[in-house]
Amino acid sequence: MKVIKRDGRIVEYNKQKIITAIDKANCDVPIKEQAKKKDIDKIINYIESLDKKRILVEDIQDIIEQKLMELGKYQLAKKYITYRYTRELVRKANTTDKSIKELIDGESEYWNSENSNKNA
Repeated sequence: MKVIKRDGRIVEYNKQKIITAIDKANCDVPIKEQAKKKDIDKIINYIESLDKKRILVEDIQDIIEQKLMELGKYQLAKKYITYRYTRELVRKANTTDKSIKELIDGESEYWNSENSNKNA
């Protein structure tokens, strides 16, 4: 299965990334709220059973959230959702920073080709 990343790249599916993401969220919740190995395996098995040739990374993350809630791991799902949202904000900030840096360094294609003498 191939995974379509946010930037459009296509990479091989790697279940270890799912395990790592859930393990990181597990660290922030009480033991009784943590997903056990069998719970994580159920989530991975479900994703793999979809038997898709390609899947968006956001779809995988949505499935993880849904399955965590189905397992009654609401606090864990909340931590996972919060982490996703925080990462999204960081990505947006990095994009803005890159645009500003390109403008300052004179590397922005748009502003380099913009012509102020255009007929309004």
